[in-house]
Amino acid sequence: MSRPALLAAAPFPLTLRNFVPTGLAGELERSVGIQVHFVSPYPQPEFSDGTGGSYPNLPVAAEQGSGGVPAMAGVTLLDRALKSVHLTGFALEYPDGSLQNLELSRRRSPQRIIARTLTGLAPRGSAGRRWLRQLYRLYRPSRADVVSAFDRVRPSLVLVASPGHYWLDHFVLDEARRRGIASACVVLSWDNLYSRGPLCRRPDHLMVWSEEMRRQAVEVHQFPADRISVVGPLQFQFYSRPVTDAELAAMRTQVRLAPGESYLAYVCGARTAQYDVEDVLELVARLRAGPHRDLRVVVRPHPQGSRAAYDTLEAHGILLDRSPDLTDARTRPEALDVAAIRHMASLLRGARFVASSWGTTALLEACIFDTPSVQLRWMDALPRRAPEEVKLVRDFQRYIHMRVFDATGARPYCDDPSELNAVLAELDARREDYAIRRASAVERLTCLPLGGVVHRVCAAIRRIVPTTPMASVEPAAP
Repeated sequence: MSRPALLAAAPFPLTLRNFVPTGLAGELERSVGIQVHFVSPYPQPEFSDGTGGSYPNLPVAAEQGSGGVPAMAGVTLLDRALKSVHLTGFALEYPDGSLQNLELSRRRSPQRIIARTLTGLAPRGSAGRRWLRQLYRLYRPSRADVVSAFDRVRPSLVLVASPGHYWLDHFVLDEARRRGIASACVVLSWDNLYSRGPLCRRPDHLMVWSEEMRRQAVEVHQFPADRISVVGPLQFQFYSRPVTDAELAAMRTQVRLAPGESYLAYVCGARTAQYDVEDVLELVARLRAGPHRDLRVVVRPHPQGSRAAYDTLEAHGILLDRSPDLTDARTRPEALDVAAIRHMASLLRGARFVASSWGTTALLEACIFDTPSVQLRWMDALPRRAPEEVKLVRDFQRYIHMRVFDATGARPYCDDPSELNAVLAELDARREDYAIRRASAVERLTCLPLGGVVHRVCAAIRRIVPTTPMASVEPAAP
């Protein structure tokens, strides 16, 4: 009897980061006894985890897309139209979920008219809404590349990192449903159950970061509670062991920090490069006029953001920590490997403070390392060259998923540059109080211990993966 096979979809590098260097693929093979294969838009024949494990990859046709996510071939106008209506309907009900939701809820379009009519006739939680979901699920045309991958692997289980938010995940879940193959989704990020819109496709099993995300899945998406497992964030597996002196020294060398030089790490958003530059220049000016005048500033661009605007900062004595550029077609999909993530851990652990103008996940990551952080809200305090970016930052203040983080008080806001040094002084003076708040944020928004996430995912998969040969697999429950 051959071992069952698992087909994992890896639409872009952040998914691959969660599945391979974390050790998940290797542990699935060792402890669950299931052979791991990948389907992805990348051409290489396999992916390796750095410990000797390698996993076959079946490429699908794609081209360079935006934000470092390849654009999958074969997506039709009807595919886009149906998903647009679905996304717009969710945006009308949860406009504060994300920038995408806000934009869709405001946009005048035929999809908005259709979505408003459907959501009015079939309110969330109603039998009518369940019927609409069933009807949409019936639309699942065959996709040649995906069909070929399934035919070659003959999986007993498929694994994705989004409930159809990315087209490859969408098509893989469709093909699994068509063939009666069980499916599982390990949700990629803490905001995805609001920010990415509806569950475009419903996997059989959902794995989430925290009890808070379980609540969101049940209340917002009406996903059955008995098919949800709280496992934690796979990417925080990298943060489960302390940062070593050698790692700190290597990070300092790479960033060009002098030995022992104290620094503030400024972590950027993906869509607000010019705004970030303006905030950083003002931040540096305020630091130099106050008690932290010797504090160096290190700016880390977002892996999915534009880079050109940040180059101007070096002329002001500001250091750049150049994260892997996922928007560059030359960046290999495995760029976010263990070394890259441990570098990020070292940057956050070694910082005197962390600052951001955006609600980036790095603010939660700073809490893991008990590093004081502050969020800047200087939308109206400075002259701005990119008013559209100011609007994005202002809209961000409405984000629903940040409310639980805000409730912990883990990091203060700074509403005017003149208050910066006072806010930093407060973080110093009340360090023990803020340490308790930071620990509370980690406890509420993740699942502890962080280092147990791979084992929790494997345990959840062990409960659902068929143990019989492929030919005997029963169809998944609808």
